[in-house]
Amino acid sequence: MASLAEASHNDEADTTHISEIGDGSHIVSDVRDPEGLADLLGDECVRTILVEAKKEPRSAAELSDCAGVSEPTVYRRLERLREYDLVTEEIQPVTDGKNYKLYRTRLDGIELDLDEDGFEITISRRDRMRDRFVQFVEGT
Repeated sequence: MASLAEASHNDEADTTHISEIGDGSHIVSDVRDPEGLADLLGDECVRTILVEAKKEPRSAAELSDCAGVSEPTVYRRLERLREYDLVTEEIQPVTDGKNYKLYRTRLDGIELDLDEDGFEITISRRDRMRDRFVQFVEGT
């Protein structure tokens, strides 16, 4: 793995700083709600969504079939995953005019560290080449 740039958290402003690793991944430190994230990842449906959407972009209907749950359940889980920026959605245009969304996992890994102050969660995310190019061109 390439060297890791520093990721830090500003307690006063309650902001998270994102740093880039040489391989294109991003690190986010100090998740603002580690208990909520742990609860979310404890859900079997969520884990299935993350695994299946990492293999390839999938629609909510496909994820529903993979997880064996209803589409409304999948949409609720996807909303929570988007709150933590663990999935992305993209519009898939269809020639008959009925566009639909595909979901892709951004999560690359999670690290949990214990120190004297408690737990620290570090999330690494992988951006798609297209997204990194757009960020480069737009200067963001």
